[in-house]
Amino acid sequence: MKVIYSSLLIALLSACANTEKAPMTAFPKMNTPQMQLANKAQLYPKDTVALTQLAALHLKQYEARKNLYSLNLVISSYEELLKRQPYNHDVVLQFYRLNLFKGIATNRYDIEHWQEFYQQHAFLKSVDLAPPEYMAILLAPSNSLSKKARINILKETLKANPNFVNGYLDLMAMYSQQDKPEMSLFLLETANKYSPKNIDVIAPLNAYRVEKIFDQLCDANVSKPLNQAFEDYKLLVKNAPENPYFHMQLSTVLRLMGRTRMSSFSAKKAASLAEDFQGQFVEAQFWTGNNKALTEYFSSKEMAKLNIDDLYLEMLFNLTNFNWQPAANLVDEYVTRNDLSFYGVLYGAYAYKMLDQEEKAKQVLSKGMSKLAIEPWQQHMLDFSNQNISAEALMNASENKCNQSEAYFIQGLSQLQAGKNSDFQKSMESIVKLNVYPFYEYAGAKNIVKRLKAASPKT
Repeated sequence: MKVIYSSLLIALLSACANTEKAPMTAFPKMNTPQMQLANKAQLYPKDTVALTQLAALHLKQYEARKNLYSLNLVISSYEELLKRQPYNHDVVLQFYRLNLFKGIATNRYDIEHWQEFYQQHAFLKSVDLAPPEYMAILLAPSNSLSKKARINILKETLKANPNFVNGYLDLMAMYSQQDKPEMSLFLLETANKYSPKNIDVIAPLNAYRVEKIFDQLCDANVSKPLNQAFEDYKLLVKNAPENPYFHMQLSTVLRLMGRTRMSSFSAKKAASLAEDFQGQFVEAQFWTGNNKALTEYFSSKEMAKLNIDDLYLEMLFNLTNFNWQPAANLVDEYVTRNDLSFYGVLYGAYAYKMLDQEEKAKQVLSKGMSKLAIEPWQQHMLDFSNQNISAEALMNASENKCNQSEAYFIQGLSQLQAGKNSDFQKSMESIVKLNVYPFYEYAGAKNIVKRLKAASPKT
């Protein structure tokens, strides 16, 4: 159970600010069941049943009211209960936990005193609960701690209690700000070992996993981390079914696995929960070959108002459906934007090549490429497009299956331009066989092959 929540902190501080501090009294002056329990606890000091029931009642009242009076009342009950049952773990835990809350509410907390208490009760280190060290952060005046000081406190916090999940998450956030993804990933993986199935850990951990899978899929077998990400995202959507991001990430993982229809289903769910994911849902339709959905979506959009991702998708959609003029119009708009993709510029220029407008294709390439930092492999592709190297030289320059997929795609476009339709189909089929599922080239080639086979004469 998470103990220190920002919402709880705000609620407690609010209660502290708005509630007059009443004298701390363990037993209310009322003829009620609560008073009867209090009297019984006083009359029979060796019988802890009544006091345990009274403490439970005060705890329930505090959780309902969240004010300082109720907090003092329940702490008094547990303090008395602790005297009678000093080795009762539940009593120790509640007493320690409630005093953390009081420290936040009053902005007063004797860290050294509670460190001694914490050391006396070693089992507290096995609970997902803030150790006293963490209070140095919570009670520090705003902006009074440097990043280095905060990191050091968090390190001490985790040393004191390696089971405290918020410590890992806070330290991970600090390292993320410093652009240290490997350290962030290490912290999340460590937190996951101590607290498996904790969605607050699994969610950012899986985001890192998916990013790493994309980095490694061209050169390595990513089936193991991919399967783990799939299982974890299933758990996340089960535990947080109204979270659209989890559904969208599950869609991404399913696409990485080649399960495009299930990916589309998850993307649809994400879009139904948040309008922001509508474009990504439509993108998923490109992988399933749902031309109707794509046509309907883009027919309602003005080209000039499309974001860069939608513009790229519509251009590629038209290109792979051999709609050369619409694709050419889209690439003209595309190269006026910022945050361009090398592939959007290169593939888009082929629309003009297909229309026998080589000069216009060169203008598009020149304008778009001037905004980009071109990587060595991309330079080979550009050289092939400009007929400076052969198809064989391009393929020899490829270093992995992702490069090969892109090489076959641009070769295929050149073959189609030259009227070599049979060679073009073979290039598209080669892309499909490589199974680089998350690449646009794979989705486009698969749709083209399906369409060409459907149109071929039956034998």
